[in-house]
Amino acid sequence: MILRLLFLLAILPCALLAKEEIPAETEPPKAVPDADDPQRLRGLIDTLNQSSLQEAFRLLTSDYINHENLDELEVNRAALQGMLKRLDFGAMLLTEKELSERDSPFSFHRATVADDTAYVRFGKFNREGVTELDKALEEFSETPELFNLIVDLRSPQAQAEFVIASEILSRFRPPNELLFKIRRPGNDRPTLFVSQPVANSWNKNLILLVNAQTGNVGEIIATVLKRETACLIIGEKTPGLTVEYRDVPIDEDRVLRYAIAEVVLEDDSSIFRTGITPDIITPTPYSSIHSIFRQTQGDRELKEFLVQKQRPRLNEAALVAGTDPEIDYFLLRSNNKPTPWDKPPLQDRALQQAVDLLNATAFLNSDD
Repeated sequence: MILRLLFLLAILPCALLAKEEIPAETEPPKAVPDADDPQRLRGLIDTLNQSSLQEAFRLLTSDYINHENLDELEVNRAALQGMLKRLDFGAMLLTEKELSERDSPFSFHRATVADDTAYVRFGKFNREGVTELDKALEEFSETPELFNLIVDLRSPQAQAEFVIASEILSRFRPPNELLFKIRRPGNDRPTLFVSQPVANSWNKNLILLVNAQTGNVGEIIATVLKRETACLIIGEKTPGLTVEYRDVPIDEDRVLRYAIAEVVLEDDSSIFRTGITPDIITPTPYSSIHSIFRQTQGDRELKEFLVQKQRPRLNEAALVAGTDPEIDYFLLRSNNKPTPWDKPPLQDRALQQAVDLLNATAFLNSDD
């Protein structure tokens, strides 16, 4: 009885404390606004009228701690920098070298990557590329088993040639179809681009590969084909460069590139500065893509980059045969010599995913 009384006395304070209301936690202090947040800054500036903007410039150029550095030249430089940032892809300041680097260093490539799947990759979107496309489509038409075509639009490119975009689209669309329009400021009548009859065309399954290096011709092609055929697009989001640019030299080795016309679809919709979001987002390092592009222009086949070769390992079949497939690898390693498996294999994940998806679809649709 005494022990029970002592136990009750021991737990009584804990029970009383448990019944007390625990004070609510005070709200955490609100975060200080990030002065460098571009969206926040733009929102604040957009609410200012002309007089407020002029007053801000007056105060900064006269009362700022280092206002002597804010002369007219510096203010104009800041204004141009801010304008280019706001216009995003609408205008840009480039060097002659940067302009030349925007052109593709690759050539047209075609291949058969599976029994029922062909592949074409544009290098430069020019007349030669259209001729090579015709040759590829003619070659593919001679193989009735080819039902799928993967069109790779990930080559970097220079200025858009809208006629070339229209000619390429004519290989995938029926004649006399309105493909896209070019709308210019101050002109109520846009330029129309209509598909033309061609000798070689493709009207079977399509998969498109795109990424952030897909230029304006590639984006026009992808946008129109997606709208008209609902084809699958794999890769990464494109920048939205579907405009016509004008290049004007404004200084030694400085060129101002700015948009003067916009590409719109039949319903007047545009993807300028919006880009194309793939159906399946599959990031692939540009270094891997470019390396594969270069090597397939030589003597290596594209199929080599679609299947990852595993290092031979000891398994049940080797045990039954009394062999050790790993011995060559370990002999090279023990002698500090390079092996074929030291470097990770190059992979084009977007292309691999396209091929795997088509193979899986063919398997599911088979009668077996």
